[in-house]
Amino acid sequence: MTGTKTQQSPGAVEAALGFVSRAFAVVAGVTVLLMMLHVTTDVLTKYLLNMPIVGTLEIVSHYYMVAAIFLPLAAVERRRGHLFVELFTARLGPRVILGLDATGCILGVFFAGAITWMSTIEALRRTRSGEIIDAVYYTIPIWPTRWLVPLGAGLLALM
Repeated sequence: MTGTKTQQSPGAVEAALGFVSRAFAVVAGVTVLLMMLHVTTDVLTKYLLNMPIVGTLEIVSHYYMVAAIFLPLAAVERRRGHLFVELFTARLGPRVILGLDATGCILGVFFAGAITWMSTIEALRRTRSGEIIDAVYYTIPIWPTRWLVPLGAGLLALM
């Protein structure tokens, strides 16, 4: 096997995290498509039929946007797609950059873990109270979307 490259297969945990992060990203993508359809339909019915869809703002801000922001975080991290600003580090040596990257990863895990912890406490509290929002003619339960924040941030911390 001289001259051939061998690839290591990912471990079971890494493969599971990759699968879940891709699934969350797909759900987020579908959510964005649904949001576009919902808003477009709302605008069309508002201006063509003078009948807007009641609750569009509430559903967009409490369902679609939360899913679109928090679910794909781990998939972006997996592809190293978060922003890197090299303005001050471009001329540093590789060992210093490695140290800065390690520090950034440790801080990232800490902050994602803190967000997971605090948002889980909040999601529990909002679930117990059955959080709803008034949308003129009816109420919309929004406590379920509180769980998207700890799910997305927790997966980011693990990634």
